[in-house]
Amino acid sequence: MIRTSIACTALAGLLLCSGFHTVRAEEDPTALLLQELEGRKVGKHDWPQWGGWTHKNNTPEATGIPTEWDVKSGENVLWSAPLGSQTYGNVVVANGKVYVGSNNQHAYLTRYPHSVDLGVLLCFDAETGTFLWQHSSPKLPTGRVHDWPDQGICCSPYCDGDRVWYVTSRGEVACLDAEGFRDGENDGSYTAEDNENKNEADIVWKYDMMGKLGVSQHNMCSCSICCVGDVLFVNSSNGVDESHINIPAPE
Repeated sequence: MIRTSIACTALAGLLLCSGFHTVRAEEDPTALLLQELEGRKVGKHDWPQWGGWTHKNNTPEATGIPTEWDVKSGENVLWSAPLGSQTYGNVVVANGKVYVGSNNQHAYLTRYPHSVDLGVLLCFDAETGTFLWQHSSPKLPTGRVHDWPDQGICCSPYCDGDRVWYVTSRGEVACLDAEGFRDGENDGSYTAEDNENKNEADIVWKYDMMGKLGVSQHNMCSCSICCVGDVLFVNSSNGVDESHINIPAPE
């Protein structure tokens, strides 16, 4: 408990020192959201991370938002696209693209039929719903203790400019090129992608938290990245093993 308290206090100090703004009761959270977005390389009304902005309080600026939808008739639906059989990663929108995590049940990539269990991050065109590219995370060999079947991606990405950061189902922090391989370039220090087709993700870099930090995610990794300045804050999902008693990586 003491260690946790110290860690939380240190994190709070880091956020305050980094210019993290504490919302006061008399302030307008929507105005603060727009002010924050102005400092990022995203559209004025984008939703580039879980909760929209750093405070995660879901305060968009919009008028005339529909309160009813009907997929069959198309009422108030611009477009729709099929996802996997289970979807836990909340949608984010940035610079004309929509990102959402799911599993591979729909099988957008021919090299991975729907019988192959994967965690997938899907990218669509925000105006048309056209599928653009997919980042694929094969299941971990340790099975459900670390990577529960059919759960897909449980995290929402963080977007800024031409970069997308998210935590894969394998416990990796991945930085992706927002264009995928549609621009014909292999960006960044990571160049060992299995496939460079235009509908595949372009990995800029990735960091294996279980491999590098020795943590042991419990059943699945579930962390939507937060960014303050140029620092990413990530939760490793470290926890107990299948016995629900032992902690493999207590430190």
